Amino acid sequence: MSAILFLIISFFVQALALKVALGLLGQASAQNKFSTALVVAGLLNVALLVTAFVPFVGWMLKPLIWLLVIMAVYKIGLFKGIGVAVVQFLVQAVIKLLLGFIGFSAVIAGTAL
Repeated sequence: MSAILFLIISFFVQALALKVALGLLGQASAQNKFSTALVVAGLLNVALLVTAFVPFVGWMLKPLIWLLVIMAVYKIGLFKGIGVAVVQFLVQAVIKLLLGFIGFSAVIAGTAL
């Protein structure tokens, strides 16, 4: 499979993991739409790509930008935002394992897991 296909799969996996993580933490279904998750995932991918080119502090900006975007878009607090981050990571790991069982090697959130 091509690298572009892996990037497309990882983009949808990231959006799905975000939607599931918010759903597990009790986010209202009116705010928790897959289309919103796709837009947020796209915005985060672009923002985090830009921070990758910032020397020395880029790695510190990534979690802060991620948290601020999630909190602003979904109107959640700090602790719920951190909870979403943890649950999203776990959901992405489970999806990665499931894709591995059926023969896909996925790139999730910009890093090979």
